[in-house]
Amino acid sequence: MPLEAATQRITLTGRGWDGGVQMLTEGDMIVPDVNPDIYQILKTGERIVIDSVRPEQGRICFSGRIEVSVLYYGKKTEHPVSFMKTDFPVEDCIEAPGVTPETDADVTAEIIHTDYRLANDRKINVKAVASAKAAWTNSREEEVMTGVGGGEYMQTKTGEITPGTVSEKTAEEFTVRDELSLPSDRPDMAEIVEASADICRREIRFSQSQAQIRGEIRLNIIYIDPDGGLETAEFTLPLSFSVDVPSSEGENYYIVSVRPAEIKAEIASDDRGEPRAVDAEITVTAAVKSFGDSVKTVLQDAYSLSSPLKIEREEGEYIELCGKNRAQASFRDTISLEEGQPDMLQTVKAWGSLRNTESSVSEDTVTVEGTADIKLMYIAKDDERPLNVVEKSVPFSHAVEIIGAREGMIADVVTEIEDISVSLMSEREAEIRLTLSFDAAVCGNKKFDFIRSVSEDEAADEVKSASGAVIYTVRDGDSLWEIAKKYNTTIDDILSVNSANIENGDMVYPGQRLLILKKFV
Repeated sequence: MPLEAATQRITLTGRGWDGGVQMLTEGDMIVPDVNPDIYQILKTGERIVIDSVRPEQGRICFSGRIEVSVLYYGKKTEHPVSFMKTDFPVEDCIEAPGVTPETDADVTAEIIHTDYRLANDRKINVKAVASAKAAWTNSREEEVMTGVGGGEYMQTKTGEITPGTVSEKTAEEFTVRDELSLPSDRPDMAEIVEASADICRREIRFSQSQAQIRGEIRLNIIYIDPDGGLETAEFTLPLSFSVDVPSSEGENYYIVSVRPAEIKAEIASDDRGEPRAVDAEITVTAAVKSFGDSVKTVLQDAYSLSSPLKIEREEGEYIELCGKNRAQASFRDTISLEEGQPDMLQTVKAWGSLRNTESSVSEDTVTVEGTADIKLMYIAKDDERPLNVVEKSVPFSHAVEIIGAREGMIADVVTEIEDISVSLMSEREAEIRLTLSFDAAVCGNKKFDFIRSVSEDEAADEVKSASGAVIYTVRDGDSLWEIAKKYNTTIDDILSVNSANIENGDMVYPGQRLLILKKFV
């Protein structure tokens, strides 16, 4: 006969992760009709953008694009350099057991290798290898018992679980607009060739379901002056905005990625009507992954002093949050000119991208490894080709401490370049100082048994209604609950009889001798 039960609905969430796939994308960049023929490629840039993620049965499909840009020296032109860009579409699927169309999923991707080959004066063949990784969360509602009726003879044991939740991605955009003035030592502008931006000195704080994001946007432009000369200018814009983030009743933490999404820069007139101002519009994307948990009380066991019980159990799984930490680390290296490159007169700009970024979890530690591809643009002692670019790959490895992390858990890590500074050492060498930030969170899947129902077991032998006493020697792993259940008594009765022998609450230790009085009902 079923007994009166107290229940509550609990959301149980499990997490999955896959190392993903590698994708080869190949295509041609055709020089626009208004641009001159290519003489020499000066610099290249690329990034991958995931536009949509679509969970399906047993897999996660995604689509996006690889944005490619090229700055080059042209042939037979008054302008020393020209700029062009194009997009190559990407689309693929990642096998993901247990995923359904209702799964919350996210895909992250990075470029791991590129190759640019000049096919002819007006065409560049581009090959790009990208890797994509998937993370997903499956949730289900379960009716879990928290107590059971049965009068004074019913004994129950409850405990607490802390089921976690993960919101794989919340993304918002924020646009910064400003009119910027050229430094006084820079000549007037005739045409802006290229504008690029980096976000530095990020500071992220959380309060009242919002992420407060602050930092700096460093905008760099390459432009042509009225005499046809090639010039550069750098500006710093303050960044400050907030993003709504989900929260739960328990612990909450977040990891945030902040990156420029779109950059616009146009020549404007200053107060004197001269072309010495820049109308800048920079769109920034903030992607937030949210972690939260709540404390739930559940029924763990029950027995009756008057009749045997039948307990139906079921195995469940929930996300167990471990912890989060944010760290920074600096790395130094020397970048040297290749043979045939002209000597350096002055550095213009250094920028970088991260490739082959991997993370692994061990005891109390998340180790992040990868490569930072650094490109340094400099002014050379060469009047015909004043701008040049030299490249350097800088390996990095950093251990982020997260207490409680252990092998087999899942690490979510956002690694971003915070700053790159360059110091000239000679005409052929420069020192690079790279600062990286590591925003890491760790969680795992924890299994547990929950009670689905409790009823009187009519098929079992009735509990014997007889009194008695035994001397019991506590064994390793014993608890008062197990001892009381075995001898059909209560924890309170054991404590009452053995008050002089049990000093620390309901703690017992191996070898301890207890007097047990069986309950008579």
